Amino acid sequence: MEKLTVGLVYGQALFDAAKESGKTRKIGEEYKAVSRVFSENPDLKKLLDLPTVTAKTQKSVAGKVFGGRVSDEMLAFICILIEKRRMSAWDGIGKAYEKLVWDSEGYTKGVLYSVIPVGKDRLKAFEQKTAQTTGKRVKLENRIDKTIIGGAKIYIDGKLIDASLKARLENMKQRIK
Repeated sequence: MEKLTVGLVYGQALFDAAKESGKTRKIGEEYKAVSRVFSENPDLKKLLDLPTVTAKTQKSVAGKVFGGRVSDEMLAFICILIEKRRMSAWDGIGKAYEKLVWDSEGYTKGVLYSVIPVGKDRLKAFEQKTAQTTGKRVKLENRIDKTIIGGAKIYIDGKLIDASLKARLENMKQRIK
């Protein structure tokens, strides 16, 4: 629970600073790039979070790794997280930041589950239809779920739109009983 709260607080702070400087997209892209570096080098992220390593040493390492590769604002944010011992909340902060960017641009994000990958054109059609249903601008991410047999499920804003073959079969089964 604490990581969730920390993620929201720092995500909001980063978003406010990025918005004020007019760099919400740039900061978001840099956040993803730094996250990729952490994914590819998990020991680096661990080092920047170790309580036995001084914050001064950790900030020096961060400066050497990210200096000149990310904006001064992003590097300063990483240093703040190191100083406050909040690097463990990195992923939650990124999710909170991304949601705030989407919300500020009037989008809501959802997931389209299908048995096979959906092409770009078909995904756009699902986004448009979902936008008509929800009254919001929608961006969908396609994920594969072989258990739905056919059709699709859309999960958006805590709601599930289930147009899967599996759901239809379950409904028929219930009506037959």
